[in-house]
Amino acid sequence: VLKLTGKTVAATTAGTTNPILAFLYDADGYIMYSTGLEVPTDATAGYAKGALHVDTNVATGTTGLYVNVGTTASCNFDAVTDA
Repeated sequence: VLKLTGKTVAATTAGTTNPILAFLYDADGYIMYSTGLEVPTDATAGYAKGALHVDTNVATGTTGLYVNVGTTASCNFDAVTDA
């Protein structure tokens, strides 16, 4: 069994109002996978292109998975849907 606890990233760095947990970074130090109570604000730096973020504070039946379609310098997280 593998258990990952994540690294706490301060809200001001994460682009959120609450801290997030970052579980995976790429070779350049950009966040590849994270979770938190909200989605990082667009234009926040530090997330890899294609990074995944799970919003753990969503209503039942609503997707909580988001992907960064922006850049490492300016993130833009969009919801991942099955459409």
